Amino acid sequence: MRTYFVRVAADKQVVGVFVAPSLVMLAVLVDECCDPNTCEYAPAGMGGIMVKEPTTATWPLSDPANDEQGRTQFATGLEGGALTQQWEDDLRFAPNGLVWKPLASALPSTESVARDNVEESEGRPDSGQIT
Repeated sequence: MRTYFVRVAADKQVVGVFVAPSLVMLAVLVDECCDPNTCEYAPAGMGGIMVKEPTTATWPLSDPANDEQGRTQFATGLEGGALTQQWEDDLRFAPNGLVWKPLASALPSTESVARDNVEESEGRPDSGQIT
């Protein structure tokens, strides 16, 4: 698994931090909130998101999603979270560290994705998967 920073290419707006085994699966995750074809990604180095102050939230989350949008009633524990120093440095001083690439250009053709899905379902190693 790899961790990726994702932003909208046109205006550099933050989309999120994602963990995915491949760029194809990264695009699937990004598609939950926006069009991955409009985004760019940068592999994240060591780092994370921390809870700055004590929270009443526990994991696993104690409340089920309670509406059609999947929102929950209680906190996830990450509200007001802070980046570790390494990630803050990587994102603040991006010209010197992160290399952003278009997510769309990293994705294989539809035929290749279909082949990869068949190979994964049959338990064969996937030599053509983008990581």
